[in-house]
Amino acid sequence: MAATQGEDSKRVTTAKKPFVIPQFTAKDYSSFFLAGALCATLTHGAMTPIDVVKTRIQIDPAFKKLNLFSGTRYIVATEGPAALLTGFGPTAVGYLVQGGGKFAGYEFWKKQFSQIAGDQETAVKYRTAIYLSASSVGEYVLVLLHDSAWILTPMSCTGSSPTSCSRP
Repeated sequence: MAATQGEDSKRVTTAKKPFVIPQFTAKDYSSFFLAGALCATLTHGAMTPIDVVKTRIQIDPAFKKLNLFSGTRYIVATEGPAALLTGFGPTAVGYLVQGGGKFAGYEFWKKQFSQIAGDQETAVKYRTAIYLSASSVGEYVLVLLHDSAWILTPMSCTGSSPTSCSRP
């Protein structure tokens, strides 16, 4: 049966949109790394004084009955304000690498999983799964690298106190 003119005008052409995936360069990934490194280093480094006081409360009997504020005052009075930054260096370096790797890895895996989706419509439909998977895989790779460093690098303790140990 032939289609009438009214039926032809109601037909909708469904042309697929072109599948556009950004082609990131090494410069782009460097920018992602730098952004993640900066964010993670600043946020975790800023928490170093809290971590110092918390650790002292947990392991030093002299701090047993102190809270965060009184512990902070005690450390500043007995050791000076610089003591609150104990461990800042390793924390900053560790989170610089971890945060940078996480941001760059997330963008890398997000692109890979979007390509696996096959087309724009599918990638948009499953974007939450793509984002979560990219984040998970990126973090998993970093954990593997981090744990390998822990296994291959022995702790070096120079004193009898647990706070005198440095770790990678």
